[in-house]
Amino acid sequence: KVIKAENVPESAEAERVMEQMIQQGATIIFPTSFGHLDPAIKVGEKYPNVTFLHQGGLRTTKNVGTYFGATWEANYLAGVAAGKATKTNKLGYVVAFPISQTLLNINAFEIGAKSVNPAITTTVVFTANWCDPAKISESVKNLKDQGVDVLNQHQDCPGAGIQAAAKAGMFSVGYHVDGSKFAPNGWLTAATWNWGPLFVDLVNQVRGGTYKVGQIRKSMGDGTVMLAPFGKSVSADTQADIAARQKKLLSGELQIFAGPI
Repeated sequence: KVIKAENVPESAEAERVMEQMIQQGATIIFPTSFGHLDPAIKVGEKYPNVTFLHQGGLRTTKNVGTYFGATWEANYLAGVAAGKATKTNKLGYVVAFPISQTLLNINAFEIGAKSVNPAITTTVVFTANWCDPAKISESVKNLKDQGVDVLNQHQDCPGAGIQAAAKAGMFSVGYHVDGSKFAPNGWLTAATWNWGPLFVDLVNQVRGGTYKVGQIRKSMGDGTVMLAPFGKSVSADTQADIAARQKKLLSGELQIFAGPI
């Protein structure tokens, strides 16, 4: 049985929701927002027999483990598409907070873009919110006014940015899921997730008594991180280049953050 709660604030409210789930019999909890880590650790201290599997956390305890994936790998490849697509050499990135995950994505995206177009610059906007459609749309408009013609983002409601970019006549890269339906003309691709197999594996480990608390990090190599289908704006030559780079990435031949940078 799965108990769900959506749009839970990154505050003491998260503690209340998790406590409520435990009272309903939950023994494994997935707190999925970055700011849910501290609440999970607090609740975990009170319930040592409950296992918490936090998405993206940088700390662990006896019963709070974390998992995440190398989305920067997919964003590097998306950067190649962006570098080939831009006409102004100006890329934009709308991000929630300056945490390690978002910075890795931004930097990998720019490195990918610069590998095919050294003249590129990337302008970053931080919204200080994981989902504020109005602020995202306004950020896209401001980037457009600065000459940006390709948008990428690290937001939990990426549809708003993709739609705003489409309205402004910009190319767009999505996040989390395939958002091509929001931008039939300017869509490039997206860094997306395939959580299902990992979730099943983690739950089976906990139930079987084999789970060891730690920081699990997956990649494109095991299918947790994926690249969404390309839009019609991405040429066959660009798609072939990206496929070749992905192969080198998976084999270890290509290292995105190899110095000097």
